Amino acid sequence: MRESSGNHFVEWGILDVPGAMPGLPEGTYLALMSHSGSRGTGGEVAKHYSALARRLHPELPRALGHLAWLGLDTDEGREYWAAMELMGRYSAASHALIHAAVAGSLGLTPMRSIENHHNFAWREIHDGREVIVHRKGATPAGRDVYGIIPGTMVDPAFVVEGLGNPMSLCSAAHGAGRVMSRKEALARFRRSDLEHVLKERGVRLLSGGLDEVPMAYKDIREVMAAQADLVRIRGTFLPRIVKMAK
Repeated sequence: MRESSGNHFVEWGILDVPGAMPGLPEGTYLALMSHSGSRGTGGEVAKHYSALARRLHPELPRALGHLAWLGLDTDEGREYWAAMELMGRYSAASHALIHAAVAGSLGLTPMRSIENHHNFAWREIHDGREVIVHRKGATPAGRDVYGIIPGTMVDPAFVVEGLGNPMSLCSAAHGAGRVMSRKEALARFRRSDLEHVLKERGVRLLSGGLDEVPMAYKDIREVMAAQADLVRIRGTFLPRIVKMAK
């Protein structure tokens, strides 16, 4: 896997499923979890069309240029939407290839795979009308929709089932969320701090930067408790071997 920046990762861990879910009986399993995007290509697509939108709306004051838009009834808007959809499929295909390659190398056959997006936009019906829902830092949580909400390199991730709460536009948090910036984490923590918590939690870290220390994140258990009306926990994943982007 080509490494990227930030919190992209792949982890081996133990998945506890207390009650049967579609395709997976109750039990304890070896599981592989990964998180990555469109390898920077999606960011370049967004950058290109954001710049195009600014050029097409010169009437906006400079301070409000970031609010420029591309209407979906225009060629430019339709082109942007198609490019975004392509990047979403590219990202999903990349995940599928990573997991297939790992499973194939080990001679394993996955029993169930779950894949979900965040930082993406969808056409959906809410309050009886079609709208565009952009979930920045959020993931779909429609009724009966399965997803994954990660914690940190030493804290659990959760397999969840959406409850379809209309108050959140059928969305839930996509992860624990940070309590400090990467810059602050690099300034506050040393490698010894990270090694201490890894040893304490029994996690082997193959690679990862200090900007991703677990202490830089919120308590995932508190985050899950705060969104109990958005998702139902169906499985708990405990990381054991972690490889993050350098």
